[in-house]
Amino acid sequence: MANLPKQRILDSRLTQISHSHPTKPEFVLKGIGPAEFRSHYLRLESGVVLDLFTAELTVATSDEMVCAGETDGIPVDALIGRTVTGVWNDDTGSCIVVLDHEIYLKDSNDGAYGNPLRAGLIVNDYTEDQRLEFTDYWTEEPLE
Repeated sequence: MANLPKQRILDSRLTQISHSHPTKPEFVLKGIGPAEFRSHYLRLESGVVLDLFTAELTVATSDEMVCAGETDGIPVDALIGRTVTGVWNDDTGSCIVVLDHEIYLKDSNDGAYGNPLRAGLIVNDYTEDQRLEFTDYWTEEPLE
């Protein structure tokens, strides 16, 4: 967490969403699959490229951004230009990047069928009780 440049992430606009190439199809459990997994990249106006994974957020390079962005939920075109207002851990400990108007991006890795990049509204996708468990990514303190 300390490696992420918080000052270059917060209040920076999202300029591009892309992905890595999918992995080769693999069977996760007997009878389940095959599934393909990929990394999700968020390029910010500040020049930082974030690699959004289920439990962590890391800095990537532009070289890794090889496939056009896709989202499950809100379309990519409606996300570009929005401002990052927070990085949180949700009620399951998954990292979410929060954009203006309480839109979030999350690696929806289900562990068996793949990992779409989920883009949705926090109020629609999380109950009030779930939202009470959210924490700040950097401090791990509950949100106010």
